[in-house]
Amino acid sequence: MASLRAKPPVLEPNRFRALIYGDKGTGKTHFACSIPSVYYIDTEGVLKYERFVKMLKANKSEAIDLPELSEIIKEVKALLTVKHNYKTLVIDSLTFPYALLANMEADRLIQAATKPIEGTEFGANLAKAKRLTFHLGILLTRLDMNVIVIAHEKTKYEKNEEVGKIADINEKIGYALGTVLHMRMQGKSRKAFVEKTRYSEISMQELLDFDDGYETIKKRFGEEIFLRDSDIETLATPEQVAELKRLIGILKVSDEITQKWLIASKATTFDEMNTKNIQACIDKLNSQFKGE
Repeated sequence: MASLRAKPPVLEPNRFRALIYGDKGTGKTHFACSIPSVYYIDTEGVLKYERFVKMLKANKSEAIDLPELSEIIKEVKALLTVKHNYKTLVIDSLTFPYALLANMEADRLIQAATKPIEGTEFGANLAKAKRLTFHLGILLTRLDMNVIVIAHEKTKYEKNEEVGKIADINEKIGYALGTVLHMRMQGKSRKAFVEKTRYSEISMQELLDFDDGYETIKKRFGEEIFLRDSDIETLATPEQVAELKRLIGILKVSDEITQKWLIASKATTFDEMNTKNIQACIDKLNSQFKGE
């Protein structure tokens, strides 16, 4: 008879993880640059502007120019596994690489078509961008850092009528993060409207004063969350991956089971699993092989 596996819940150490979106000039980049010890992924040429460079330097942050979604994923994997002193990851913005890939895919589809097409029928050009964004979201849930993903806003329509604004990226990224903040201007003041939150420190539909956004968030969550060192993971070794594949072949393990292992490990491939999880799979298959 199968036994139930749930246990009493235990609160784990958390990080501040937010999708922040809004119109131009609402203070998204200013907020991100004001946070200390940031690993800043710049996709829009922020590093060309003196005031933002000065802010990053003053806050002991470092930056890299990465306009491609696949390269951002590689960098997040490195942050997940390489020891570093950064406390917060900023991606500013995700809209640009998402849109760039969608446009490139539209061009590819047009060139590959046997008859004239637009290249965006049924959203076919978005498939790869959505897949990679979902992959990025999975990795961000594993990353022991604060995470700020910035996006542009776009108009939301229902039945051909404008009903509001939403982030101009794949909506799935919001599910991987703890809160979604919509940046707005109220007169000359910056505000952040809480559209989603899993945190008790901020409330749904709360309007936060955000002229000094970092101070606002720091007061709610405490400064320690932005100063705590990051732990890293050790990913599966090539030998572990090879051994797991060998045992899967011998025991003819179904794709359904291997997919469950990957989902439980928040990984898309065996080499993205950490050493502990992949070794548990190897040990289980070795026991089956020995008839234990």
